[in-house]
Amino acid sequence: QGQQVLGAPQAQWQGDWMPPVNGWQQQSFESWQQPPPAHHFDSGDWQPSFGFGAPHASGPSEPAFDARAAPAPAPPAPTPPGAVPVVPPQRFLPGTRKRKLCVHHANGNCRYGAECNFAHGVEDLAEDCQEAVTQKPKTERMDFSGLEAGRLTKNLTVPQDQVDSVLTAATRALLVEVTGAEIEVLKVKRALEVTGTAAQLEKAEKALQRVVAHCNWGANDAKIRSILRPRVDYKSARVRLASMAPGLKDFNRTLTADKATFSIGTDATCALKVKGPLVSRSHAVVEFQPEKGSVYIVDTSTNGTFLNGKRLPPKASAKVMLSHGDELLLQDPTHAAEFGYMVNVELS
Repeated sequence: QGQQVLGAPQAQWQGDWMPPVNGWQQQSFESWQQPPPAHHFDSGDWQPSFGFGAPHASGPSEPAFDARAAPAPAPPAPTPPGAVPVVPPQRFLPGTRKRKLCVHHANGNCRYGAECNFAHGVEDLAEDCQEAVTQKPKTERMDFSGLEAGRLTKNLTVPQDQVDSVLTAATRALLVEVTGAEIEVLKVKRALEVTGTAAQLEKAEKALQRVVAHCNWGANDAKIRSILRPRVDYKSARVRLASMAPGLKDFNRTLTADKATFSIGTDATCALKVKGPLVSRSHAVVEFQPEKGSVYIVDTSTNGTFLNGKRLPPKASAKVMLSHGDELLLQDPTHAAEFGYMVNVELS
């Protein structure tokens, strides 16, 4: 009691308990002078559960230890209250089986050979560990031959006069975006080669039909885009009609969802009153459709309404998109002078 230990702090202590110094476990003075035995085994049959709780890394094992030949170790000194007990490191006994395979040996780069703490084969594993390694889940080779199942190819043709305006890279990109199909442009065949599922082919065919139908009265990239990818955020459309013939007055009207149409004709109820020998009482109707982001014109006349030199579908049988720069004529231009308006459409 009260002795001073070489290398320890210069202090006097009472009693037989000493504080930990340089990481030594708290023990009595006599046992503190020398560290406890590095190995303590109850019998020669002891086998550690190596691999559970030990770091997962290959490394050399300690020199062989014969538990039967070693003298019986002295019982460890009691651990003082509040102290953390020292756990002796686990060591693999030569001749016993291991519990995990060496990943470095499997990759061909284990540096420790027979001294490795991990098994270099299933035969070196403990019996209760062999089943987890040998009985792996059954797998089957993946078959990708069915990926092409259900895929079809079809050529969709366009009129000859629309080849240059419709069969473009911009139109192809829009159709791919809308339909999800694979599309190639075949100008020689004046067609689009569409490859995909039956639903994709049907969607592409309907989309191209709309484009061809509206582009029959003029085509440009902006018009095709508005057909395939319509904007639905437009709240109003300002339509201005510039006279192309003497006796006609310029006209403009802003259309909204609440007031979406105006009519052209000789009747007093028409918003745009036009007098002419071939003009009907209700000759045509201009309509704004916010859900499609476009302005349309409908022929309601007897003698016909013409857009860019071509007659519109008669008797309100169909609507045709009205675009900026179109020529709206109220009589056949092949039989008489141009009688109508230049169209200016501003969407906002």
